[in-house]
Amino acid sequence: MINRLITKNVLLASLIILFVAGCAPRWDIDNPYESVDWTNHNQYKGNLHTHTTHSDGRMNPHQVVDTYHELGYDFLAITDHNQVTYPWTQFSDLEPSNGSINRMESAPEQMPENLIFEDRDPRALGMIDIQGNELSRHHHTGSFFNDHNGTTTEVESLEAVAAKNGIAMLYHPGRYQRRDPGHYNLEWYLDLYENYDHLIGMEVYNQGDRYPQDRMIWDSVLTVLMPDRPVWGYSNDDMHHLSRLGQNWTVMILPELTHESVRNGMENGLSYFVYAPQGHDGPQPPVIQSIEVNNRRGTIDITASNYDSVTWISEGNIVHTGNTVNLNELEATGNYIRAKLYGPGDIVVGTQPFGIR
Repeated sequence: MINRLITKNVLLASLIILFVAGCAPRWDIDNPYESVDWTNHNQYKGNLHTHTTHSDGRMNPHQVVDTYHELGYDFLAITDHNQVTYPWTQFSDLEPSNGSINRMESAPEQMPENLIFEDRDPRALGMIDIQGNELSRHHHTGSFFNDHNGTTTEVESLEAVAAKNGIAMLYHPGRYQRRDPGHYNLEWYLDLYENYDHLIGMEVYNQGDRYPQDRMIWDSVLTVLMPDRPVWGYSNDDMHHLSRLGQNWTVMILPELTHESVRNGMENGLSYFVYAPQGHDGPQPPVIQSIEVNNRRGTIDITASNYDSVTWISEGNIVHTGNTVNLNELEATGNYIRAKLYGPGDIVVGTQPFGIR
């Protein structure tokens, strides 16, 4: 009788273990959008790389602000080369660069009024003005929420930005892959991202799609660092003149539009990026309406509007097509996966990477 009771208890315990194991999540998916309330949060459009005649741009600061405002942008970082064009309310205290002055003298048809600066009040415009500049004495780097003006090396600049509680992203890495691949190799990028947590991302689309290698470098970095160290992707105009304004932007999904919420969104990947080859005169891009992650089933599901197709990428390779990806059904995947939505007019919308364990 005792042996039968022991056997019965062992069988019961085994069944419980099997049941619990069957219900337990098979996957641990790091969802950057986990904190997003897709129903109640708003989507805000912005650009994090643009120039004025305070450095080598062709438009003065207030014209840049006015133009982005007219196109419905909610946040903007003016990132003049080694110049902090900030605050917007004190544009008139700044002066055009010598290069801009010389350019206007040699080509007066380029509107000399671009050398006159007027103040702008971001609160009156309903915009978030992000303090920033492009650190340009080395691999070009976007610096935000601080007034550091640039130093000689990447390490010096990143340490200075950190000391001022700023954040940073690497701009157009494909340019350096093209110019000096021996120096700017994968190990070089990995070293920076592994040592500087405030280096939050990199450009994956720049000035249209000037450097397709941007995404190759991004995927190579993600392949090594994910899932523990995400690197967020951004699409930026790198605007120097009007013809390059409005092809690239980032959409933040936030509970409110404040400096603090935009910074939190930048740091935590609460965004998706857009590349629209025809700019704002072209078709409307896809809009991501929700992203649902199910760890138990191993699925990620995207609901969107105005799109033609969805592809899923891991380790730089397309591993699936369709709104929903089921990790159990993939032949092989790495430690991350990201989605690209294609819309009319060759528009591309990209998610941030999901870590996979």
